[in-house]
Amino acid sequence: MPSEHDADNSPNWISQTRSRLALRRSEKPTTKAGQIRALWPDIEAAIAVGQTMKTICAWLAEDAGITLTVTSLTSYISRRRRREKANRHSEVPLPQPVQLDFGSVPTWRGPSPRLTPETRITQPAHDPLAQAMRVLSRPKMDIRKMHNDGDPEGGNLI
Repeated sequence: MPSEHDADNSPNWISQTRSRLALRRSEKPTTKAGQIRALWPDIEAAIAVGQTMKTICAWLAEDAGITLTVTSLTSYISRRRRREKANRHSEVPLPQPVQLDFGSVPTWRGPSPRLTPETRITQPAHDPLAQAMRVLSRPKMDIRKMHNDGDPEGGNLI
């Protein structure tokens, strides 16, 4: 009599496991969030053609047995869209730092050399901290200079 342990050691255990997992994937998810995730393409298509949240809630209750309020469906939808947006932004590659090659630029004054693709300097990538660094590199404001306090000629008055 074959046992479950023997099925794990059989030569076609991979195909048996895959078929069992495929059957389980087709089962209804246990959580409402999972059910909404499973039906998301259909819900998104209904929203795209102009269906109201109230109508979609009614359809989910009738056809899938998912009872939701309009507020909770809207919450599930906004969470789903935020995750999709975050995933899209995380896939965007970050700008790479610009490599400048000054090795072939002459140090003497004279006619400027012909720029080749190797010596051409490209625009630096957008640096969000550049403005802050410029402001922080300026000398600090002196209130006495601003109000012209003290000795204007720089001599000692006392």
